[in-house]
Amino acid sequence: MAEFFTADQIALLSASTVRCDFLVRFEFASSTKHVWNGNTALEVDGITYLPMFGFGQIDGLGFSGNAVSEQITLSVDGLPGKALDFLAVALADTPEVEQQLLTVSLQLFSEDWQPSGVPIPLFRGFMQPPTVTRSAMQGTEGAMQSISLTAENIFYSRSRPPYGRNTDRDQQARSPGDKFFGFVSRLLSKVIRYPDY
Repeated sequence: MAEFFTADQIALLSASTVRCDFLVRFEFASSTKHVWNGNTALEVDGITYLPMFGFGQIDGLGFSGNAVSEQITLSVDGLPGKALDFLAVALADTPEVEQQLLTVSLQLFSEDWQPSGVPIPLFRGFMQPPTVTRSAMQGTEGAMQSISLTAENIFYSRSRPPYGRNTDRDQQARSPGDKFFGFVSRLLSKVIRYPDY
């Protein structure tokens, strides 16, 4: 643990009150955007994170420590009068978002809410096209509109990789003319004598 965290971060994590928040990096096709759930712009390690005013939410974030399939969903509810421009761009242009990288990190803060150390990466995955949902009207309160975006890590849907099987057909798709797997069917149940005198 001492090699992964700095001495200051270990001290903050060991305190009775831990001050932290998530930082999110969206690597869209044309540009990279950074956000956090605070009320003001946040400067961390030379990068400015735009505020989401507490309206952002991350579901499914966990740490298993294993190479397992995971997906998380990031959503923004409302943001009346404070809509972030890149969300509108993401909705209007699917190629801008689809299969682009997203990183969620944990940022520790000191007692006076100043960033301490560099962000600690928790999740890195590929974004899927965003969706918009709208809740039912609640009397005079009106409806709430949400924008959701799912991100899948590199192990998600690994059971169905394109051309990922050891067959001649898949090998031809990967490397046309390569006959490496062309004789696999003839080797099934074949007895090979070794050494052969």
